Amino acid sequence: MTGAEVAVSPLSEPERARDKLFITLFFIAILSGLWLSLQSAGYILAFNVNTLLITTIIFGICSSNYWWRRPLVSLDQQVAYSALCLAPIGLRALLQLPVFTGSWTAAVTATDASVSSLQQVGFMLQVVGLWILVAVSEECFRASMMNFADLFAEFKQRDISLTWKALFSNTVWLIFHFAQRGGLSPANLWTYRYYIVWLFISGLVMTYALIKAGLGASCLIHLLVNLSA
Repeated sequence: MTGAEVAVSPLSEPERARDKLFITLFFIAILSGLWLSLQSAGYILAFNVNTLLITTIIFGICSSNYWWRRPLVSLDQQVAYSALCLAPIGLRALLQLPVFTGSWTAAVTATDASVSSLQQVGFMLQVVGLWILVAVSEECFRASMMNFADLFAEFKQRDISLTWKALFSNTVWLIFHFAQRGGLSPANLWTYRYYIVWLFISGLVMTYALIKAGLGASCLIHLLVNLSA
C-alpha cells in the first residue's frame, strides 16, 4: 500500500452497510399499503391501511439506526433466525387448545365458485401485502421504543439494561395493540388474558432477533407468525 492510498472501512460502502432484508420488506410494505389503500378507498380497510402506512414511515425513520447500519450477521443468518417464529406459532397453538379456550372450535373454509383463480391469487397477494405492512410497522415501532428508552435514560443520566429496554418496548407494544380493542380495561385484560401472554412472549422473541440479527430478521419472523395465523 502506498502513502497515497487511503484505507476505507467496509461500513463506508453503501451496499454493505445496510440491512438489505429490512429495506426490501420496507419497500414491499409501502407499495402494498399504497395499493391496498387505493383498492379499498371508501372502506374501513383503507383507514386502517393509511394508519399503518403513517406509522411505518414515522417509526421507520425513528428506528433508522437499526437498519441504516450493517447487521451483526449476514443475510443468510438473518433468514436462519426466522426459525424463531416456531416459538410464537407453537405457543399460539398451545393456548388455542380447549383447556385454555374452554370450547372446541372448528375452522371451516368455503370456496366461492364464483371467484376465479386469478381473483383468488389477487386476494392472496393482498393478504400477504397487508401482513408485510403490519410486520414492518410493528417492528419499527418496537425498535423506536428501544430508542426512546435510551433517550429517556440519557435524559435522566442513568444507565438502563438491555433487559429493561426490551420489557419497556414490549409493554408499550401491548398497549399499542389494545388501541383498537377498547383499551386496557379490567374486562378486556381478562378476556384477552391468553392473547396478552402470547403477545408479550412473542414480542420478546422478536426483540431478541432484533438485537441479535437486525430489524430485517425481526420483521421476517413477525411476517411468518402472521401468515401462520
